[in-house]
Amino acid sequence: MIYHDLADYYDALVKDDEATQRWADLTEEVLGTSRTSVLELACGSAEISCELAKRGYSLLATDLSEDMLNKAKNKKSSDELCFKPLNMIDFELEERFDAVLCYCDSINYLASLDEVKSMFRAVKRHLKENGILIFDMHTPDRLQEFNEEFIEEGMIDDVPYQWTIFSNDDQIHHHFAFWKDGTVMQEFHVQHVFDLKDVLNLLHEEGFKTEVFVDFDLPEDSSGEKYFVIGRL
Repeated sequence: MIYHDLADYYDALVKDDEATQRWADLTEEVLGTSRTSVLELACGSAEISCELAKRGYSLLATDLSEDMLNKAKNKKSSDELCFKPLNMIDFELEERFDAVLCYCDSINYLASLDEVKSMFRAVKRHLKENGILIFDMHTPDRLQEFNEEFIEEGMIDDVPYQWTIFSNDDQIHHHFAFWKDGTVMQEFHVQHVFDLKDVLNLLHEEGFKTEVFVDFDLPEDSSGEKYFVIGRL
């Protein structure tokens, strides 16, 4: 199970207030202020969700990990959010939304293009007329970055940890280890780096018109860590 033990340490490892503002700024730039009904997939610890709620968006924040959702619910700024456990691969809700978001390379946790296609179909079913999908995903540069194994070590609340990342073919592997009370807690994550053209083709098949940026505001053909994809019905 992923994002189980890791939920206790997730924010300490990756929280980035500046990046949260950039994701929220991008969202506001694309959606404007009139699109208030938003479904967020894979919200994680809800840092971005909370910031968007502050800006007036009505969010249903969802995640497959109930451990992550429980952490998110305990944040002081989460009172204006609704939370729900949800598998983004295929879901059915009664509501329809102005926009669907999926940030922080969460789509890369899907295991195949078939799962990506299933997600896009579920998203389309839940978007209102002229709805918008925004997501980000790894670029191939991330595979190159982790050709050589990356190791981060440190302490979180007196708990030693090690985070190892390496790439293999079209996958990025993460190994998390935390040593607490004489035991080691471990999680192994695999992210799949998809070809941008394949992903865009799936979106086009579902009727989305697309725009692509790199690292928030660079042209599509730029080098960088993340593609930002905007799909409009």
